Amino acid sequence: MRRFGWIVSLLLLVGCARRQPVELARTTPWATARDHGRYVTVNGLGVFAITLGSGRDVVLLHGNPASTYSWRKVMGPLAARYRVHAIDLPGFGFSDKPGDASYDVPWLAGAVLGYLDAERIPRAVLVGNSMGGAVATEVAIVRPERVGALVLLGAAGLPEAEVDGRPLSYRVLTWPVIGPVLRELPARGRVRAGLKKAVYDPSIITDADVDAYYAPLRSRGGANAFLARLEQTTPAERPARVRTIRAPTLVITGDTDRLVPPATARRYHELIGGSELLVLEQTGHIPQEERPERVVAEITRWTEAHP
Repeated sequence: MRRFGWIVSLLLLVGCARRQPVELARTTPWATARDHGRYVTVNGLGVFAITLGSGRDVVLLHGNPASTYSWRKVMGPLAARYRVHAIDLPGFGFSDKPGDASYDVPWLAGAVLGYLDAERIPRAVLVGNSMGGAVATEVAIVRPERVGALVLLGAAGLPEAEVDGRPLSYRVLTWPVIGPVLRELPARGRVRAGLKKAVYDPSIITDADVDAYYAPLRSRGGANAFLARLEQTTPAERPARVRTIRAPTLVITGDTDRLVPPATARRYHELIGGSELLVLEQTGHIPQEERPERVVAEITRWTEAHP
């Protein structure tokens, strides 16, 4: 037991030495983030954002536990036509990671609206992947006048299609006593495995990609949002609320998405009147990583069709 106590103390010291998100942003190997990233104060928190281009505002919202890095292949091409904003939602990427936040979808949607207010954006096209899709739809529900169009990529957020596929290795992270200890141990292998599961062709995932997805999780408070969302379920009444969305909506899913099944996309399509459903072949959960040219083309097509 004494030896175990020393191990716990050492791990806690390691945790205290974790780098602050702002330091990660300054030193990241990702040049776009270093050169164009900035912090915007949103509801008292520092939200990291990358803004490129000019024209109509298009806001990109990542999944869990991703960040602005997941949009790196599409930001530049989209910025040739639009003013593109890729933001790290609070709790993710280089943004602040408070320990007392709920990190539920309404709270994250409030952060998006706060960003739009801070940047004086009256109305935007929202593009959301996975959790980001759930957040984008929530914004369209509570503030429809702020959303000109929606593009959902493997969007989460509907209870009837949810399956508790969380492995034990993730669930134990939320347990008392042992959870805090395990959270201090390196988990780069889990991140690599998760990324490879998220795509159709695992060979596209590089070591640099694994490092970029993993680094924020090892920052100060880096796992707060991920852990909070592990314990959340989607409210049963959400489909009825999704049905109220009036924003023109393009629903995109990969035919081999193993994290949010294509059935979820089909259900979004059924619920949102006038929406369009697009199924990409040989594509998994992160189309912007696997099919960036097609994603850019579809976002552009939808945005131009709904001025």
